[in-house]
Amino acid sequence: MALYQCLVLGSPTAAQTAAFAATFDDCLGLFGLVRGRDYTIDRGISADFSASTATVAVFFGADGAGYPEADRLKRLGVPVVPVVSSAARVSAELPAELRGINAMFHDAADTNLRRVVTAALQCLGLLPAQRRVFVSYRREESADVALQLYEALSARHFDVFLDTHSVSVAADFQAALWHRLCDSDVLIMLDTPGYFSSRWTTAEWGRAIAKHISMLQLVWPAHTPARESNLATSKKLADVDFDGSRLTAAVVSEVALELERVRSVSVALRHSNMVGTLRSAIEDLGGSVEGVGQKRSVLLKLPSGNSLVAYPVVGVPTSLDVHDCIDLSDSRAAAVVYDHLGISEEWRRHLDWLAARVGAVKWLRSREADWQLADIEL
Repeated sequence: MALYQCLVLGSPTAAQTAAFAATFDDCLGLFGLVRGRDYTIDRGISADFSASTATVAVFFGADGAGYPEADRLKRLGVPVVPVVSSAARVSAELPAELRGINAMFHDAADTNLRRVVTAALQCLGLLPAQRRVFVSYRREESADVALQLYEALSARHFDVFLDTHSVSVAADFQAALWHRLCDSDVLIMLDTPGYFSSRWTTAEWGRAIAKHISMLQLVWPAHTPARESNLATSKKLADVDFDGSRLTAAVVSEVALELERVRSVSVALRHSNMVGTLRSAIEDLGGSVEGVGQKRSVLLKLPSGNSLVAYPVVGVPTSLDVHDCIDLSDSRAAAVVYDHLGISEEWRRHLDWLAARVGAVKWLRSREADWQLADIEL
């Protein structure tokens, strides 16, 4: 049985149906998932629909679009992503049952429907609900663009870290900065001529690599990057891309769309690295990886023969991850797996406090997985 189901509802055009399926396949392929084996995409509720499988529905609105699936999906608690042409068309294009749900507005520039697919993946738990990005820049060279991106991406529902706006008063500035970097899906690098002449931006770049965080590298006009990383997607800017000291609106829109793609790649890559580390550790000890489950969970067989449901967390783990881990374990032993590197001391104390009070879940540091797994007896 497939792990995930995606239902396409409403009145999508042929182009929308094809674009959505192609981008959905592309994104789930990053997680090693195969259509037909691990997930399905169906036009409406098919005869093979399973009420116990993780499901998301995407409703493409249009004048007179019907929603006969409403009662069944509501009863099952299936999340629905409504898509309409504009804010002014919500009442006209959505049935009454969906008008109370926050809808997405179609972006003509998003021909691959990447924003819609991203929303669907968030509903399935394959991407974090929080869309965190970190802006790395030299204040002397690109403060206006950094602030512009902070404002524009925040308006697009990204949780943006900007050093001048995102650290609370009286907080340990550097500890807060590294903590937020660890919790970011993507680092946006404003690659100006002096980027690597700063100790701090150089450290941000290097630590993003250490955490396997993908980067969106915006290269300033006539500038040749001093360093490159295979984790970076580069976009070379030209003079025409600027309006004074800020980017044009068209370029900002391009950056926002590209960010959606890079974010999916980044989360999938970090998850894959964690699973690879777990696999090596458990196999070295004489156990094995038995398979994958919902919300990116992994079923391990320990050397004792007992099972352990591992729940890898990309970024900084929270109590919500513990909740999900317990739900997914279905009474089996369970462990939250995370990369502790760079997480603030304050948050580590919080995790220790949580671990002491929620004994049903074990905590595994991915970089110490072999060490810790060797000590687990179930």
